[in-house]
Amino acid sequence: MLTDFLVIGSGIAGLSYALKVSEYLPNTTVTIITKSEANEGATKYAQGGIAVVLDSANDSFEKHIDDTLKAGDGLSNPEIVEMVVKNAPERLEELIGYGVNFDKNNLREYDLVKEGGHSANRILHHYDSTGNEIEDTLLRNIEDRSNISLISYVFALDLIIENNVCAGVYVQDVKTGIIDKVVSKFTLLATGGAGQVFKFTTNPMVSTGDGIAMAYRANAEVRGMEFVQFHPTALYNPSRRPLFLISEAVRGQSAVLRTISGKEFMLDYHKDKELATRDIVSRAIDMEIKKTELDYLFLDCSSISVTDFKINFPNIFKACEDLGLNIVDNGIPVTPAAHFICGGILTDKYGRTSIPNLYACGECANTGIHGANRLASNSLLESLVFSHEIAIDSISLISDVGLVNDIKEYKIQNNKSYPSNSIEEDLNAITSIMSENVGVFTDNKMLLNTMIFMNKKYKKINEICSTHSFSVELYELRNIIQVALLIIQQSIERNENKGVFFNKDIK
Repeated sequence: MLTDFLVIGSGIAGLSYALKVSEYLPNTTVTIITKSEANEGATKYAQGGIAVVLDSANDSFEKHIDDTLKAGDGLSNPEIVEMVVKNAPERLEELIGYGVNFDKNNLREYDLVKEGGHSANRILHHYDSTGNEIEDTLLRNIEDRSNISLISYVFALDLIIENNVCAGVYVQDVKTGIIDKVVSKFTLLATGGAGQVFKFTTNPMVSTGDGIAMAYRANAEVRGMEFVQFHPTALYNPSRRPLFLISEAVRGQSAVLRTISGKEFMLDYHKDKELATRDIVSRAIDMEIKKTELDYLFLDCSSISVTDFKINFPNIFKACEDLGLNIVDNGIPVTPAAHFICGGILTDKYGRTSIPNLYACGECANTGIHGANRLASNSLLESLVFSHEIAIDSISLISDVGLVNDIKEYKIQNNKSYPSNSIEEDLNAITSIMSENVGVFTDNKMLLNTMIFMNKKYKKINEICSTHSFSVELYELRNIIQVALLIIQQSIERNENKGVFFNKDIK
């Protein structure tokens, strides 16, 4: 298959980019591939919203920039933060122009809410399902573009690199098993995060770090992988994977965290209490949990009326109701869960990676905005702004780039399959040790022991991939181990505690 623009991933980053290049260059071809359903990804499950400065009387670009830099703990790129924050209103207008609806108050003004780490109300939302509203709207717009092809159930195996330039990707049709190649002038990795590296995660099952792993195997620069953000409040339910997210906006509306005995504790850790940044709240919860024999504590929502809770958080209310939870009287059992990779494939301000003609956007990218810790509701915004910058850059270069010819075929393995139960056993062992040793807290001994374990696993699985037939589960396992190794390696290299990274042996 030949295409001008190839997009791997169908979340807000990939869809926004595809729509923009399609509109600017209607005579070119744009191909989006995704390994599952078109709407299955982290964007769909984003509850909170998009952080944008709209209330000039109570907010400013400077405040949003300062909040982002503080959350990033000194490691965010100030130039990138300023670019994203100041371009936010214009990108938001484009999103609204596509038909995305955000909640409004009784005065018909946008209902801006506040989340942890923010100094003002600046979060636009659509109830507690903002991501789903954005995803569905963008997909409807994609359907109306004749020069965009969206192909589901196509798994990206490895990038095609010819003369150190990206020329597309090797793929396999998930349903037929046919291996093929998609040759492109430009390739955008918009593959999302890697939460499935951990036992407890809020990420969907497709978040297996595929883009990061592929880029690393192709020798792209990957940085900041030690900065894994844990969301403080995932609904504790060991029988469910992934865990259901309890939006930060619930704490923004006065819910408080309590120990099993009913004690409020956040003031012991930070003056902003429940609205401190996620790294602080997650560590506080983890420390309080470790004082008990349980794996959770409670989010007390009694200060929010049932009526208001149902109106503002209908999906959260239903998820709790389905589990028989009385959230008013008993609260919500919560635990920290892996939520967002702040690092990833290193890019410049145009989204360019270290490999020519290869871009990265969204959670798989390290653009410089998040630093050591992502500020709540900055992720959808980052995707919007960078998909625009990437579109403008690739559009300006398209006339200078051609399609590469005579690309070699992908090495096809034999017909011997690796058992599904063996993949599941390997995955359980990997996610368990990552959660135990490389979670909210780590130390040198845990990192070194996990490194030894993971190197053995990677060697084993890499050999199996070269001698057995393809399966999505097997190659996802390889990608998970690859990403786990990057997290461990870069954690060992980090010699100071910053943001979400906390090594107990570093003083």
